[in-house]
Amino acid sequence: MTWTRSRPAWVAALIALFALLRALRRFVEVDERPVALVVAVLVVVTVALVPTSLGRGQVPAERAGWRKALQFLAAGAVTALATLLGGGVILAGALGVLAAATVAVAWPALKKST
Repeated sequence: MTWTRSRPAWVAALIALFALLRALRRFVEVDERPVALVVAVLVVVTVALVPTSLGRGQVPAERAGWRKALQFLAAGAVTALATLLGGGVILAGALGVLAAATVAVAWPALKKST
């Protein structure tokens, strides 16, 4: 079972998307709002495609959902923070996706003991 059956992951995805849309609407100039909308959606879609963990071990479905929720929230928070601090919208989106990938690297799957 993958993270797509996890309620916490879907709720986190929706929260991250709406928080990103609201933050980018507030912190971005009117001219760049269409770009900010595209970046917000691309960040959430890209984070959905990032694996929940790296390594040969497998992650139980419940943990995969919580890991994916953490990835969504980290990406949303980093993107909004980078935009608030004056980074460009595209750079902020890239940093958000990098934050989600960092969760997978920092929290590897456990190997099954034989």
